[in-house]
Amino acid sequence: MKKYTPGFYSITAPAIDRYLQLNGWDRNLNFANKNIMAYENYSTTVVKKLAIPAAEDYDDFYIVLHDVIKTLSKVEKRTEIEIIKDINATFVDRIEFRIISNVSEDGKLPIDYAAECVVGLKELVLYALCAEQSAQPICYRASDYAKSFLNNFKLAQTEKGSFILNIDIQVVDEGNEQAVLAGFDTPIPLEHKVVERIGTAISQVDAIVKNERQLTETAESAYEVGITANMCDALMKMRPLSDADQISTTIRYASALTNQTGQIEHVDMRANHFLVIDELAKIYRDKIAVQDATLVGIVRSLSKRHDIDGEMKTIRLYTSFDGCSRTVTIDLSDDQYRIACDAHRDGLEVEVSGELDTSERYWTMSKITYFALASQNEAEG
Repeated sequence: MKKYTPGFYSITAPAIDRYLQLNGWDRNLNFANKNIMAYENYSTTVVKKLAIPAAEDYDDFYIVLHDVIKTLSKVEKRTEIEIIKDINATFVDRIEFRIISNVSEDGKLPIDYAAECVVGLKELVLYALCAEQSAQPICYRASDYAKSFLNNFKLAQTEKGSFILNIDIQVVDEGNEQAVLAGFDTPIPLEHKVVERIGTAISQVDAIVKNERQLTETAESAYEVGITANMCDALMKMRPLSDADQISTTIRYASALTNQTGQIEHVDMRANHFLVIDELAKIYRDKIAVQDATLVGIVRSLSKRHDIDGEMKTIRLYTSFDGCSRTVTIDLSDDQYRIACDAHRDGLEVEVSGELDTSERYWTMSKITYFALASQNEAEG
């Protein structure tokens, strides 16, 4: 038998069954031998027939599958490898990054760069999950909810050729697919939405490179359905070592969800793509690095220091911003500092408004326009 890539032996009976039915093959559910799946195709003048064992653990399943794929290759006029990929994408979304470089021609990469690529892939998925949970230009801290889904995404087996990183995620339960009521669409899982967001993000960047979209206009709303600053940072970890190199990205969507086989999105990412990604990240961060904000929290610590302007009174406020816990350093006037001291002593929350600077690792707030006990604001309301 011809030696196939590992993907050939990943094909399951439900996957080939669904693939055939999506491509015009009618299954004969009345076939006498229930251990056999029998099909007929009436799309041509000559009726074509196929039969395959009904379970992949039958001894002859892959032997017969070999001949079935050869037949499909002739009927569809496509390579066997492409057909195998589509069958494996029946219940699974796949994100493929093919690194095309002189240093990867033998399927190997420098270990530092390879490690950065894997970290980049992990963060790309993680922050796409965060964006699906709450679409924002920047996520300051990945949520536990997003982290809980991360292990559903698997680093899959690769192929020969250039260096390839595949991420597979099962988005349809092949054993319970038929449980969906007739007339209703299969529910779209979060994981599939994440893969769609990653595909959209790469397409947004490609459109800018091709001058189909403007960079600044894209940055206004791209994060709502596609790329975010964190996803930009993740992709930049995969930036090729040389401007002559490229990363060929292919996303295959599960045909059991799309109801069609072969639905892919393909973009070859070159040096210009990564320049755009870098600029997008800068625009996101510059736009919201300093913003007016109102915070409510607990005074964690108080301190005084002397500088050329005299005595400075500072607090560190433990608060929540965009769903994430943060500690913000704030300089206060004498009257405001007295309120902070009382709040710290009594364990009460304070409310403060001003300009929040998130551009550095340690956040600060300045130009304070309001500072009071949070309970006082509630009482006045």
